[in-house]
Amino acid sequence: MNLVMTTTRRAASLVSTCLGVTSIVFAACVVAVPAPVGANPYTGVSIAPSAVPAFDGDAPDPDVIMDGSRYYAFTTGTTKAGYIQALCNPTGPADTGWAQCPGGSSGASALPNPPAWQERGTQNAPGVYVWQGLWIMFYTAALSGHRGNSGANCLSVATESVLAPSTVAFTDRSSGPLVCNGDLGGAIDPSPYVDPATGQPYLVWKTNDGGSTQSARLWSQPLGSDGMTLVGQPSLLQVQNPARYPFETTIENPQIFDSGGNYYLLFSTGIWNSPSYGESVVGCAGPIGPCGEPSSGPFLTSYGAVAGPGGGTFFQDARGGLQLAYSGWSAGCTSYACGGTRRLFIAPASIEPAWLPPPITGIAAAADGSGYWLVNARGGVSPHGSVRSYGSAIGLTLNAPIEHLVPTPDGKGYWLVAGDGGIFSFGDARFFGSMGAMPLNAPVVGLTPTADGGGYWLVATDGGVFAFGDAKFSGSMGGGRLNAPVVGIASDVVTGGYWLVASDGGVFAFGAPFAGSTGSLRLSRPVNAITATANGQGYWFVASDGGVFAFGNAPFHGSTGALTLAAPVVGMAADLASGGYWLVGADGGVFAFDAPFLGAG
Repeated sequence: MNLVMTTTRRAASLVSTCLGVTSIVFAACVVAVPAPVGANPYTGVSIAPSAVPAFDGDAPDPDVIMDGSRYYAFTTGTTKAGYIQALCNPTGPADTGWAQCPGGSSGASALPNPPAWQERGTQNAPGVYVWQGLWIMFYTAALSGHRGNSGANCLSVATESVLAPSTVAFTDRSSGPLVCNGDLGGAIDPSPYVDPATGQPYLVWKTNDGGSTQSARLWSQPLGSDGMTLVGQPSLLQVQNPARYPFETTIENPQIFDSGGNYYLLFSTGIWNSPSYGESVVGCAGPIGPCGEPSSGPFLTSYGAVAGPGGGTFFQDARGGLQLAYSGWSAGCTSYACGGTRRLFIAPASIEPAWLPPPITGIAAAADGSGYWLVNARGGVSPHGSVRSYGSAIGLTLNAPIEHLVPTPDGKGYWLVAGDGGIFSFGDARFFGSMGAMPLNAPVVGLTPTADGGGYWLVATDGGVFAFGDAKFSGSMGGGRLNAPVVGIASDVVTGGYWLVASDGGVFAFGAPFAGSTGSLRLSRPVNAITATANGQGYWFVASDGGVFAFGNAPFHGSTGALTLAAPVVGMAADLASGGYWLVGADGGVFAFDAPFLGAG
């Protein structure tokens, strides 16, 4: 048996506790760092930076976006491209195949004709997105008659109705700036963001372009229905604090992004033309904050032959993976004066799962063994391993707590099921119906999909079964007399049937082979979950003390039944790659039995 366990408790702060027990190996202790009230703490960013540039030319402040299968990178202009540069990657993976776009009236320029109110040659730091079918580009430029970085920088916006490699030129028809923040030293580095929970667009930017002695500040403000007009009031996300964080020589290039239903703020720190430049991330409560403060230094700094990596932006690649685009100098030359260039680098990244507020209500594993997801009662989702988040119910109004997360057979999506039978579909998980608006005799406690993902069954505590999509109804215990409430359901991929399990360990098989139960035994704690083997010849179920019961061809790898737990076990997931399994407690502690430990809640 190889068991790895972490437990976390929340008092005044988050504390990680590792316990020493004979024959139990603790591979790691995860220490979570507290954040200000309302902010979302996170454990860090994992990144695999490359020594090979994705584009071996000058490409500062890159903003990478996808249109179908084609990538575009918009960057600060160069002497070759002029004003705002556009790079194209028509068919290759995210980190290769980049070249200057062939179209446009000024070579690779994405802004060939800046408006008259701007000083020509000061245009930089583009942020691009699509809003209601219109391509919108925010960028920085100095007021006419002023040089850049002198307190006179402002934000502007340009549009393009159709984007293609041959037509990358945006048009700015403005007669004046969008915002200048002259009293704060100018405005630079705009970045648009759309909140997936609400559909509301926002703009994030920095004040103090370098021409003021004031502290640099990062801001967020909602955009109007046109996607390019500021509405409401700006919210302060971050203030430069070099006394507390010496690496914050400045803070700039902000980006709000989301992962697992949580919000984060990415920003650059240090001096852009020095080896000290790097990237930092903090957690936020939402697109307008509040945001936490950095618990340590930047997660990305100079490495190998790459110096001063920064000006970055996260984006999602064609496979749904998280990538970080950034620019970096060659070591030993971090200036244009010595002939240096800020080359484009793209690296795969993942943000470590945010701490999910308890109670955790379930754990679910990907069929290919790539990891697992945790879910809490509010519908927050925390991915672990190489599985990714496809969204969460955070920000939605729930009529009942979320009971479980259930992945699709290919692991490229999942369903969340609430106690009222409401179903929330994410990724490639299709919605086939729910009980959310219907009267129930008892609350829903589980969901299991068909083998092809074309349907699912729900089960309630009275044993009532509800079939949707191509799920075949094979029977239920609804209306029958039960010794204990039903607490879970699992489907048999071979027969197309399903099993129900009650809290006393009684198993009810419908169209699936009965492999055994504990219904006649006296249990120390109630059963609360059931998990089937890959070939449908067996199943496990778990009790709240972590006791595991294996039937059919389900192998027993161990349990926590003899341990004193900080919180009850609430879920179980099988690792179909290793043959082991994971248990999860209501506090987010994960127990791995002959399966890799990939982090706690």
